[in-house]
Amino acid sequence: MTFENAQEWAALPMETRREMIRHFYETDASGLSGRLMALIRAPKGYGVYASTGPNYQFAIFGRDSVTVAEDLLEANAALSKEILLSLARLQGTSFNSEREEEVGKIHHEYRRTRFNGEEVTDTAKHVLAMLSPNWGGTGDELRYYGTVDATPLFVRAVCHYCDRYGADLLDERVTTHDGHETTMRECVRAGARWIADKVRASQWQLLEFKRLNPRGLPYQAWKDSDHAYLHLDGTAANADGGIASVEVQGYAYDALIGAATQLATSEEESQAWRTLAAAVQQQVVERLWMPGERYFAMGCDRDEQGAMRQIATLTSNAGALLNSRLLLDLPEDSRRQYVEPIVGRLMEHEFLTDAGIRLRSLQHADLMPFADYHGSLVTWPCETHAVACGLQLHGYIHEAAELENRLLRAVFRAGEFYEFFLVNRDGKVKYHYRSEHPDEPQFHTFGAANTPEPGQAWTISAILRIVNERQPRGIHLAIQPATIAA
Repeated sequence: MTFENAQEWAALPMETRREMIRHFYETDASGLSGRLMALIRAPKGYGVYASTGPNYQFAIFGRDSVTVAEDLLEANAALSKEILLSLARLQGTSFNSEREEEVGKIHHEYRRTRFNGEEVTDTAKHVLAMLSPNWGGTGDELRYYGTVDATPLFVRAVCHYCDRYGADLLDERVTTHDGHETTMRECVRAGARWIADKVRASQWQLLEFKRLNPRGLPYQAWKDSDHAYLHLDGTAANADGGIASVEVQGYAYDALIGAATQLATSEEESQAWRTLAAAVQQQVVERLWMPGERYFAMGCDRDEQGAMRQIATLTSNAGALLNSRLLLDLPEDSRRQYVEPIVGRLMEHEFLTDAGIRLRSLQHADLMPFADYHGSLVTWPCETHAVACGLQLHGYIHEAAELENRLLRAVFRAGEFYEFFLVNRDGKVKYHYRSEHPDEPQFHTFGAANTPEPGQAWTISAILRIVNERQPRGIHLAIQPATIAA
C-alpha cells in the first residue's frame, strides 16, 4: 500500500504503517524517507511544517525547523539548506514588543491563512485567529518571536552546514520578510550579535529569556508549557525575572564558537566571540552545577529580591547540554567530573523508559497532579534523540545506541511519529492514541497533553537520521528482531 498525503498515511491500518516502518528500518528501498518528508514539506521558501496533526500542520516553528535541518544535514543537504534560508527570511529585522521581535532573532512560530495561494484548513485558521490578538498577528499572518533557543540553534546549524559543505551558503541572497535584500552571511551575523548582546547584558553572563509581551509565552526555551520550569516545592520558576536554561547555554556556546570560526571579519572580533563563549562555559559550571546531586540544575531564576537561585529539579535538560561542545571543551578531568554522573543518572530507572528519556525525573512525579506536557510522565523523541547525539559526542556509543533502539522501537510500536509518549510510573508506555486499549495505561492529563500530534517533523527527522547513519555500516541489524518486537 502507498500514500500521497498526511490523510492517506493516517488512514492506513496500524499494522500496515508498522510494517512500512519495519521495512524502512531494514532498508529504504520503498522510498519511505522521501514520502515521510513530503508529508511535512511546506511550500517552497517556507521549509517544513511542524507536524501533520491538526494543531501544527500549517505552523512553521523556528526551533523545530532548525532541528530538522540539523538532522538532515547528511541525508538531505538540499532540504537542510532550504530550511536554513527560510528561517533567515523570517528573521527579526526590527523591535516589536508585542511580537517579541528583535533584530537578528529567529522566530518561534509562523502562521498564515494562505501559503503560495493555497488556503490552510479551517482548524489552522482558527488557531491563527486565537493566537493573533495576543501575539501581534494581523488575522492573515502571525510572526511571533518568543523563543530564546531558536537563534543560537540557527547560528550553530549554519556553521555546521558550512563546516560540512563549505561557506558558499553564506553568500546566498536573502529577501527578508520586510522586503530587504541581504545575504545569508549578514543574517547569521545578526543572529550571533543578538546572542552576544544578550549574554553581555546578563548579570550572570548567560543567555536568558524574559518575555517582552505580558501575553507572550512565559517559558521561552523548548519546554515552553506553563508547568515546565518548577522548583523542588512545585512552585513555578519566575519567568518575569529572567531565566537561564542550562541546555540553552550549550547552544549559545556552540553558536559563539562557530561565529568566531565562520563569521568573524577580524581576529579581534573572533577573539571577542571566543571570550564570550568561555564566559558562558565558566558560568554554567560555577552557577548551575549541583555538587550534592552531581547533576546540573534545570537553570536559574531570580527570587523576589532579585537574587539568583537554581531551579534544582532534575530534568532531561542536563542530558541535552551534552549535545554541545560546552562540556566537551573542558579539560578531560573536569569534563569527566560532570559528564559521567549525568550519563549514569540518565540511564537509570528515574529517567530511562522503553520510549526514551523522561523529561523530568521520576522522583518529581508528584510535583504535578497530572501528566504535564514536559513532566515526569512523558518522553519526547526529539529530546531522547538530542541526548543520544550528546552521548555519541562524548564517546558513550553503547548508551547512545540503546536510546536510539528504544526510540526506534517506540515509533514502530506506535505505527506513528508522535510528538511525545506518555509513560506511567511503572514504565508502561501508551503507544496508541486513536482509540483506547485496555492493556495500556490511562493518564489524567490536561489541555495539549491529552493527545500528541502525529507526524511530528522533528520525530520524523530524528528517525531518518538514526536509520541513515546506521544503514551504511550495517548497524541497523541491531534493531531486529528483539528491539522492535511488538
